Amino acid sequence: MSLRAKFAQFERFGTDWRRLLARGLVMLFVGAVLAVAALFNPDAVLMYARGFSWLPAAALMLLAVGLLEGFDAIIAKEQRDFFMHLQNGVLDVVVGGVIVLGINFDPARVSLLIAAFLMIKGILRTIVAQATQLPHKTSTMVGAGMSFLLGLLILGQLQSPAGWFLAACLSAEIAFRGWALMMFAFWLRTQKRRESAG
Repeated sequence: MSLRAKFAQFERFGTDWRRLLARGLVMLFVGAVLAVAALFNPDAVLMYARGFSWLPAAALMLLAVGLLEGFDAIIAKEQRDFFMHLQNGVLDVVVGGVIVLGINFDPARVSLLIAAFLMIKGILRTIVAQATQLPHKTSTMVGAGMSFLLGLLILGQLQSPAGWFLAACLSAEIAFRGWALMMFAFWLRTQKRRESAG
């Protein structure tokens, strides 16, 4: 049995609404906690990185989310799901990794990367939400719009972005994605109940 066939056995696990709900809840909680921490304790020092506030923790969370997206790509049954999860996972892993590797320098060095990341995520999620026309797209659209707006705010402060502001924006994006994932999980639960009832 090939490795791909072994991973395909987990496909049902990948679309289980309980797993998606738990993942969304963790993302919402951790993202919100990190955003609040960045706002109320902007001078925090993590991983010996002065001036970055909670940005290393947000980058590690982004890295974890990207790895989970990669796992979702591996267990995807449909080719379109594979490519959607793969591109999301690769983008999250690369950006999270670059931020973690760049914490020995000035926060301004990663500000353009974070701004571009937030705007790209916002645009991609808006396009996917419009193209799929799923009934739960409002939460995705709101989160995508906020991500894009946060990216623009970082661009506005490009000369001297504070580490706490970068950490708060990246953490808020993770929280918004978690909220959208939770709404998707609730919608999926409703669909599965209708299928079992009918």
